[in-house]
Amino acid sequence: MGANPMHKLSYGLFVVTSEEYEKDNGCITNTVGQVTSSPNRISVTVNKDNLTHDFIRDTGRFTVSIISESADFELFRHFGFRSGRECDKFDGFTDCRRAENGTMIVTKGTNAYLCGSVCQSYDLGTHTMFIADVTESGMIADERSATYEYYLSNIKPKPKAVGETPDGQTIWRCTICGYEYVGEELPEDFICPLCKHPASDFEKIVKGTAVPETVPAGVTPEGKTVWRCTVCGYEYEGDELPEDFVCPLCGVPASEFEKV
Repeated sequence: MGANPMHKLSYGLFVVTSEEYEKDNGCITNTVGQVTSSPNRISVTVNKDNLTHDFIRDTGRFTVSIISESADFELFRHFGFRSGRECDKFDGFTDCRRAENGTMIVTKGTNAYLCGSVCQSYDLGTHTMFIADVTESGMIADERSATYEYYLSNIKPKPKAVGETPDGQTIWRCTICGYEYVGEELPEDFICPLCKHPASDFEKIVKGTAVPETVPAGVTPEGKTVWRCTVCGYEYEGDELPEDFVCPLCGVPASEFEKV
C-alpha cells in the first residue's frame, strides 16, 4: 500500500471549552490553528454532534487549552470519551479556572490557553469551522505541546500482549483497549481500568497454549482491512466501515476514520 500524504500532516491536541446557561462543557480536538497574526485570529473546527459546538455557536465564546506532553490519559478520557449531553464534565473537576470570557481554562496537562470571540463561521457539513479573535491568552507551564503522534506513542494505553496462560485458564479481554482480566467469571459491575468501559465490552477467551502477540495495525490474520480513528487511534477491523459507525472511544463519526 502506498504512503498517504495526509498522514504527514502534524496535529496538536486541545481541550476546547465553552459555557451556556451556566453549564460548562469541553471536548478534545486536533483542529485548532492560527489563521492571521494581525489581527490575531485562530480557527477552531468542532463536530456538530458535540455539545461544545452548540455552546460556541450560540454564545460565540470559547477557550482553547493547549495539551502538553505532561498530560495523562485521564485528561483524554474525561473530555473525549463521554458526551456533555449525558454528564457534567466539570462536576468535581478542579484542575481549571474561569477565563475573563466566562469559559473554563484547563490548568493540568496543558501549557497555554487562548480565549476566542467568534467573528465568522463556516458550515463544513459534519463540522463547523469557527474563526475567532483572540481576546485573552496566557502561559500555564513551560512544557512541550503534545502532538497526535506523541499521544499515540506515549499517552494512549497500549493493548497488552496475549502471551501464555495455563491450560484452561479463562481470560476476558476488553474489546476497546485490549486490557485482559483473568478469572472464570467477569463481575457484572467490572470497569476496565484503562478505558473505563463496562463489562459488556469484554469478550471471553479461553487459552491453553501460547498465542501470537497483538497483530500490528493494518494487518489481521484474516486479511481484513483496518480503519483507524484519526482523533483517538481506535481501530475497527472490516472490509467496509459502516456509514453510521461511531467511535466507541471518542464518539466521532465514520468520516473521522482513515483506511490503513
